[in-house]
Amino acid sequence: MSGVDSNTFQEINDRVDLLKYASQTIDMEKRGEDWWGRCPKHIDKTPSFSITPSKNYYYCFSCGRHGGIVKFLMDFEDLSYSQALKKAARLADMNENTLCRSEVYSFMVNMKNGLAKKIVPKHRILSQYDFYNSRYVRKSAKEWEEEGIPPEVQDLFEIRIDKRGNRIVYPVYDNDGHLINIKGRTRYPNYKELKIPKYVSYFRSGVVDYMQGMNITLPYIKEKNEIIIFESIKSVMKAYSWGYRNSASAEKHSLTDEQFKLVLSLRVNVVFAYDSDVDYRDRDSKVWKDIQKMKKFTNVYIIEDRGKLLGGKDAKNSPVDVSREVWEELYRNKRKIT
Repeated sequence: MSGVDSNTFQEINDRVDLLKYASQTIDMEKRGEDWWGRCPKHIDKTPSFSITPSKNYYYCFSCGRHGGIVKFLMDFEDLSYSQALKKAARLADMNENTLCRSEVYSFMVNMKNGLAKKIVPKHRILSQYDFYNSRYVRKSAKEWEEEGIPPEVQDLFEIRIDKRGNRIVYPVYDNDGHLINIKGRTRYPNYKELKIPKYVSYFRSGVVDYMQGMNITLPYIKEKNEIIIFESIKSVMKAYSWGYRNSASAEKHSLTDEQFKLVLSLRVNVVFAYDSDVDYRDRDSKVWKDIQKMKKFTNVYIIEDRGKLLGGKDAKNSPVDVSREVWEELYRNKRKIT
């Protein structure tokens, strides 16, 4: 049951009327095309929980929880992935015996429908089971708590622990909210001596045309009319916990062509907040070239460690690594590129 393929998983989500089900426990009121209510997971004086019936999708603008019926059951009824999937299947009036379709079965169906005629998808869409299975323990990383990222923020960004690989893991979503990869960061402090990579991808996800964490932060980016681009999801989470929720991670210190187009499509101001070892003045670097191109279309700002508040280039610190006070000073003094 827990190993259903992505097509069947989507079918379950599509067949359950999320608004009708959620309205049993949450008072919902229509505003425009969406319905709004108070999120059960926190004190919600002004309704911030929304459901878009056309997409059969919920989003809380306060805590960032989001998804379809399966995720709703996990978030608000505290069910495991397997339990939520089974309940959702019953709500969808689907026979459990028909749910264990293999990826081969799905491929054959697509072939029959003419959907696989030499079409190579951008990403392989994974089953939610690939992430919510028992291998990854749902708990916060203590070392990240010590660095200032609260457990509730780690939980919101779906941080898990891979005990077998001794890694902190987190999901990767594409721009449509599909799970496409799982990334892991080693917990060994001496990973270089052990010749262990700092980051690993558990699956091949193809072109990087997404921004890590934007599945949660996009509403805040639009509200603020600004995106802060960090190098890592950890920086995004730390900034988020300080109230700077309009950020996303490029997962490195330059943008792919696809990420560049994605950022421009947002039509917001852009703040580059790369680590202290990045030289924005190096005209041979892709960073400099990205900035020069982007400033033609939108306002671009950079955060530089001119006063060595981050320890200089050798420290290789993110602008949020030292303290909130240092971050706020750097952000306040960000320089506009003209």
